Amino acid sequence: MQEDWAAWLPQDKHQLYKSVVREWEDAYAVLSVSLNEALSERAQGELAMAREDVEIAAAVVHRLADPLLAAYRTLEIRGRQLPAPPSVNPLNPGFFRGEIARQNAAWNQVLHRILFGSRSRYLHKLRVLEMTVSAVADHFQETAGDLAAGMQIHPQECWSALDELHYDLNTCLRESVVMLKSFLRALPDASLETLRKELLASASAVQTRVRPKVSRVSS
Repeated sequence: MQEDWAAWLPQDKHQLYKSVVREWEDAYAVLSVSLNEALSERAQGELAMAREDVEIAAAVVHRLADPLLAAYRTLEIRGRQLPAPPSVNPLNPGFFRGEIARQNAAWNQVLHRILFGSRSRYLHKLRVLEMTVSAVADHFQETAGDLAAGMQIHPQECWSALDELHYDLNTCLRESVVMLKSFLRALPDASLETLRKELLASASAVQTRVRPKVSRVSS
């Protein structure tokens, strides 16, 4: 897998790779800015502003999670058809901070040793990433929404949880970037245009999905 990560991609594949990753990185940046501002404002005692920004974070977390989930499903379907699927390394529990993500990574490590064949290992890692991103994003959205509404009995624990969940989403994002490049390395050139259309279609479906609107919290 390290060889795949360091390897050169042909121009067409590189362009698709950069386009997809840029979308993911942009969504992550929006989430990170809103959360970091909320944490900074809370530390300075600006609680009303912190609640506004954490509500924004709750609203935008799925702008990162949903494109990742859509990509996992596409790569899983296409991965079953690859003549020679990419090799993968198992997730490392030490790279995560939250209990859910660490447990899922540990499970992936165990199954990686049991499963034979690169295809089974590749598909299992995709499924574990899908489970982890879905669970972490939902937990983030619920926790951030409750903090914005002032519904948490132990707010300090919840703010710490958001920082932890944000960290784990970042780890999943980095793993996803590597998985995408490895997949493109293994993809036959003749299948690239089909993959491009499928990724664009899934991204379009995500963008049109209705998400709760952000309502500003009164000071």
